[in-house]
Amino acid sequence: MSSSIPLSVRIPSDDFEWLTTLDLKGAATPSDKLRAVIQRYRREHEGAQSYELALDWLRDFVQPFARDVAAYEHRSGERSEIVAAMLEWVPQLMALLASERIEDDAARARRVEEMLLQRGAALLAALLRLGVAPLETAYDGTALDRQLPRLAALIEAMQTVRRAAPSA
Repeated sequence: MSSSIPLSVRIPSDDFEWLTTLDLKGAATPSDKLRAVIQRYRREHEGAQSYELALDWLRDFVQPFARDVAAYEHRSGERSEIVAAMLEWVPQLMALLASERIEDDAARARRVEEMLLQRGAALLAALLRLGVAPLETAYDGTALDRQLPRLAALIEAMQTVRRAAPSA
């Protein structure tokens, strides 16, 4: 473990007020909170270097929402597979976007595109599977019904165009 180095800084009063009201696990004093903010930012910065680190950081970032969802679902007895699918797949998509670099590498660009498409398709498939599941898979039993016709029409149109397109 590295040694601590004292640091004296001047910050605007509104930043100090914000820091003191910030609720960070295990950080009570302004010094503790500043260390926690630095650790969090460092983790975010390092996450941009690795998919796994970015995914961990993003899952932690949405954890308050996930906790609220779990508490709501426990109290209400309801469950949303829609929200669960989003909590699973959106951080994966975002971690990929945050951690990948394409630069001028065409092969890498194609790999990243394929990975994004795979994860995006997995999310879409998860949502479409809910269309054949019982309506109890959402807080609002009609929420999916309002979106599925548009998706079905797009899929049908895509299939029609693909069938009509000449083979290369």
